[in-house]
Amino acid sequence: MGRNDILRAIKEAEASAEQTILAAKEKASRILSDARSAASESVVAGRRETEASAQSNLQSAREAASGEAAKVKKSGESTLSDVHLSAESNRDTAISLVLDAIRN
Repeated sequence: MGRNDILRAIKEAEASAEQTILAAKEKASRILSDARSAASESVVAGRRETEASAQSNLQSAREAASGEAAKVKKSGESTLSDVHLSAESNRDTAISLVLDAIRN
């Protein structure tokens, strides 16, 4: 093998190495881009799941609060009814006491 053949083989090897390096850089860039895209999609999916969970928790809290409010309202209505009944039953006695106080 002559000197020219050796130089040509070296140049071909260098060119091949450069192409291999370029291909490796492109592949690394693609892998990095795909990883970023996958990470971004994962973050978006996580946000969606978190928002859905938060909405579900809020709805559950609203329903629980509504149920508790209904119980309190019912209890308040019952107490109010008792007060009205008590007031009606004591009305005659109160009128008599007031009239007696005025007369004396």
